[in-house]
Amino acid sequence: MLLPPLVDYARDAAAYRRPAPPETFNYCDIIDGYAEDETREALIWLNAAGDERRLTFAGIRDGSKRIAEVLGAQGVGRGDTVLIMLPRLPEWLMAMMAVFRLGAIAIPCITMLTRKDLDYRIGVTEPKAIVTVPAEAAKFEGLLAEDTARLIVPYGPGDAPGWEDLNALAEQAGLDVPTARMRPDEGAILYFTSGSTGQPKGVLHSAYFPRAYYEVAAYWFDLNAQSRDDTMWGTADTGWSFSATASFVGPWMAGVRTVLYDGSFDAAERLAIMARLGVTVFAASASEFRQMLAQDIEAYDLSRLRLTATAGEALDAPTAQNWMRRAGCRIHEAYGQTEALMVVANYPVTEIRPGAMGLPLPGLPIEVISETDLSPLPAGEVGHVAIKMPMEGMMLHYWKAPDKTAEAFADDAAGNTWYITGDLARKDEAGYFWYEGRADDVINTAGYRVGPAEVESAVMAHPAVKECAAVASPDAKRGEVVKAFIVLHRGYSAGPELAKNIQTFVKHETAPYKYPRKIEFMPELPKTVTGKVQRKSLRDREAGAGGDGPVPA
Repeated sequence: MLLPPLVDYARDAAAYRRPAPPETFNYCDIIDGYAEDETREALIWLNAAGDERRLTFAGIRDGSKRIAEVLGAQGVGRGDTVLIMLPRLPEWLMAMMAVFRLGAIAIPCITMLTRKDLDYRIGVTEPKAIVTVPAEAAKFEGLLAEDTARLIVPYGPGDAPGWEDLNALAEQAGLDVPTARMRPDEGAILYFTSGSTGQPKGVLHSAYFPRAYYEVAAYWFDLNAQSRDDTMWGTADTGWSFSATASFVGPWMAGVRTVLYDGSFDAAERLAIMARLGVTVFAASASEFRQMLAQDIEAYDLSRLRLTATAGEALDAPTAQNWMRRAGCRIHEAYGQTEALMVVANYPVTEIRPGAMGLPLPGLPIEVISETDLSPLPAGEVGHVAIKMPMEGMMLHYWKAPDKTAEAFADDAAGNTWYITGDLARKDEAGYFWYEGRADDVINTAGYRVGPAEVESAVMAHPAVKECAAVASPDAKRGEVVKAFIVLHRGYSAGPELAKNIQTFVKHETAPYKYPRKIEFMPELPKTVTGKVQRKSLRDREAGAGGDGPVPA
């Protein structure tokens, strides 16, 4: 369904109401509707090796039905979980759609996850099936129940003895697969997101979660006039909610062709692909824009690029201003969370205030509230970013964690229930939100959310490390990076060689993006009188020092 474009933000936002939810819903119905036009293109896929495939919505529909039949034959049914750890491939999109079609729950995971990461996720979700590529299959050895279906997509290097070829099975499968009629209280997608303490939390979203992208597509991405023949490219990896936002739900809700690229980040290659494919809407992390600005942007033909978008980390004003000046198009920052999806954004009809998060998406009740009485704060005062319930698009709950779910919400004196995001912000007189940081200790590096406890656990496994505290450290390229303050056991000498050794060790203990890019050795960590490490003290020290440390690594 396409919404009309915004004309006057204040007027249109005040009057807007999201279309009432139907009694049942399945995102596959949206795709199947666009697939009625057999020629309508849905996807351009390419990789670093030069391979390229193009698929129509009809191809996505049929591919997802065939995979759904394969999964169904393996025992996957309504409410079951399926862990999908694939790189950016067409099969990733079709496998996700297949799980939705069956009424099961998809668990998208990035391929950087380690065996330790997977052990935790598998233990708490007990997936009925695993879908991955041969190079990743060994990570699952010894972690799966005997009856767990093991399916590989034959892509890239490696062998997977004992795993079945999903593509070969799908080629033999039929198309007579019914689409589950899902209720709003039934789950469809489960993301794992880092917190400041403990293991990552599983965030379960309703089968109705794609409806939260009506406004994202129409207003933030400006995908509401199909005569533009848009091509949208979102670069987020497969395990993050921003991949749904910008790759396979946001643009596809509007029937827009999307680009998927499997390859490591290369700023020049990003620009070359945009020019060659005539990308019109591009979405990436702020870090990617910073690195592209180091290239000769003017040498690339970006004449078709009409809009860029970013989320996942704060966009600084100089980057926004330089990008708009050199690329010749607007950049729309937005703010959201895995739990609530996108809630604040910039729009074609509103002024861009570089450094500001933007304005609330039309129809969404988001405020800056007081920590004491949960009342909305006046302009200029810093408080908690909070969302008034109910809101379609909010997670159903944290997976098997009722206590954590309850802690995320609070009731005010008037009986209103608020979801407390954990982020701090202020509003200006015009209603723009300005980010002021995290209320907890989560590190946001290049768009990846990293919990300090995850880093500290991995660092502490090194035999030289006695104590560790991980915090965010300012970084010109990535916004902020992980920095570890380390106290060593007796007999070990601090220095660059040991710092490098610890970094290499951590890369094998947990996903590589979590390793501490900076290390500082200390005789002792600052602690409270009760013995708790004062991460805030270290974080404030880093912010004041601009990220400089005696042992950069």
